[in-house]
Amino acid sequence: MKKILLFIPITIALAIFFYPTVSNSNGTGSPGGKTDSPMDGQNCTGCHSSTLNTGVGTATITSNIPTNGYTIGSTYTITLSGTKANCSKFGFELTAENGTIKSGDFLITDNTTKLVNSNAVTHKSSGTSGNTTKSWEMGWTPTSSSIGNTTFYAALMFSNANGNNDSGDKIFTTSLMAEEAIVNTIHDYSTKNKFTFNTITKTIESQDNSDLSVYNIGGKLILSSNKQYTSLSHLSKGIYIIKSENNSQKILIN
Repeated sequence: MKKILLFIPITIALAIFFYPTVSNSNGTGSPGGKTDSPMDGQNCTGCHSSTLNTGVGTATITSNIPTNGYTIGSTYTITLSGTKANCSKFGFELTAENGTIKSGDFLITDNTTKLVNSNAVTHKSSGTSGNTTKSWEMGWTPTSSSIGNTTFYAALMFSNANGNNDSGDKIFTTSLMAEEAIVNTIHDYSTKNKFTFNTITKTIESQDNSDLSVYNIGGKLILSSNKQYTSLSHLSKGIYIIKSENNSQKILIN
């Protein structure tokens, strides 16, 4: 009897030791935070044994955002595409960031993708099959978090579909930057704290002497003011963003 009791745990231990390593793949979608973006800091290699961006394959992000930039509140189509010879199973996660914040809102436009962590898009089980090439589309609407510019980041996995966690899975990352269109108009989120910018005199006029901040395109604070009139004529040529508590405006000084 003692020999039988001893045999059982030994058998279990040996079964665990020799059991084939199964991929931690997520056929129903990424767990989130795997886009290799600066904020996420991780990619699909956390679940798949692969060296990032090695081997033969391509991953690209494209969009129908106009060349002069996106407009806050409009909706655009973002497309992620991948190509790898003889590949029949694919996966991905894509997100958008503006500096240290997630940018805009994603919209699901077909049944092969889904939202993850509310600020990224990944595949569903119905969106993994393909033949050498694969692409996914999603909608994206820039919001107040998208003022200035946005970079889309994605990690795309080409799976060998053998169910094992091995080096046969290839993972590629890609990114695409887009800028907000310069329209010299105010994004009006409230009737409070309104201001206007005179492009000729390069002067901000505040209607209620509210606190205003001026940033360069890189997000660095240039000046603050609570005056009725604030001159920006001393600033170098370039793109700037004016913000109050409830409004913002992207301007061009030339």
